[in-house]
Amino acid sequence: MFHRSSDRIDLPSLPEALRRIIDITKCNEVDAESLAHVVMIDQSLACKVLRLANSAYFARRDKAETVTDAIITLGSGYVRNLAASASVLDALFPSNAFPGFHWHHFWKHSVTTAIAAESFYAFATGCRKKNEESAFVAGLMHDVGKLVIARALPFKFRQVVETCRERRLEMLSIETELLGTNHIYIGKQLARSWQFPDKLLTGIAYHHAPENAREHQDLAAAVCAADMLAKRIEDSYLVGMHPNISLGDIAKTAGLDAQGVNFVIDEVRIGLKRCGEILSWGKDMPYDMSRAA
Repeated sequence: MFHRSSDRIDLPSLPEALRRIIDITKCNEVDAESLAHVVMIDQSLACKVLRLANSAYFARRDKAETVTDAIITLGSGYVRNLAASASVLDALFPSNAFPGFHWHHFWKHSVTTAIAAESFYAFATGCRKKNEESAFVAGLMHDVGKLVIARALPFKFRQVVETCRERRLEMLSIETELLGTNHIYIGKQLARSWQFPDKLLTGIAYHHAPENAREHQDLAAAVCAADMLAKRIEDSYLVGMHPNISLGDIAKTAGLDAQGVNFVIDEVRIGLKRCGEILSWGKDMPYDMSRAA
């Protein structure tokens, strides 16, 4: 049970392939062949890894014919991000369309937030690549609680969407009002259930209030700033709503100056091209057919 809600929300299990990939990629030295054996457990993921390695972005002279070759091309961290992306889609995305809510835009928002969080975190902390990848996954999963609500309580989720659009408010406050819980709390519980590292859990649980995080506050701030940036530069997944978020607000949250934020924006544009293959996975998602403003 979640807070005061009378509806039960059953958290989905962590996909086995993703669990093993996370375990393997925690090591400093990752053997590509061992990782390939895990990836090949999930046929759909193996196909995605091969397709991405052979995409125009990586410009291989010869095609990667094995998953091991593809992992060498992509790198273990990239494969972990890819596995997390695929798992979110396969395990959590609802099949229902909801009037006023555009799932493809939501997916693009999630990927954009992931790229921006990676860049904000690297820029602000000067951390190494492995830590940046943690920021990517935290950004990708920051709104995972919304997916759980939409799957478990579709009628209530529809009410939340309608009320948000009627009252021109963000989903967090309306979720709390109508459900007695919200996507922050549910996302935090899912991260615990999936045994995510504390750093990822913090990024998900405090992406609206990084100042409340007891540790890994820098990561939570990076995800918060990335969420704000994605809402500013992308189409809203709540149809007809356009949050008024200034670059100054984003810079303050990220602890950067305007020049730093503009640098991140450039990085995001490059990153979206890099993640084109991941973004394309959302094309067949249900969305609001009415396009009501």
